Amino acid sequence: MIYLYDLQKVTDTDYIVCGYHMMPFDEKYGLGKTKEQLEAEGGIFVDDLPQREYHEGKTPILHINPRTKEMWYEYQEVRNPITDEVDTLKERIALMQQVLDDLILGGM
Repeated sequence: MIYLYDLQKVTDTDYIVCGYHMMPFDEKYGLGKTKEQLEAEGGIFVDDLPQREYHEGKTPILHINPRTKEMWYEYQEVRNPITDEVDTLKERIALMQQVLDDLILGGM
């Protein structure tokens, strides 16, 4: 059994799953609580997780309908911090070049 927890409500039939534990009742790695205790904390038990698909530049976000236990992934764009940094540096270089051009041409 897989324990889904830290569920964030989107709608009454759509929650984002922020965490899951593959062995919640394992003697060594488990959570040390009963099924009833974990369910009382708002968690949901499922038999398996849906298969993720690979989408370039996107990360899968697991969703569940708590009434039916239907699960699916929605894929969210992942920002590349290196690309963002390069874009910022390009903008700064262009601005500095403009200032230099204004100084050189304005001084004549």
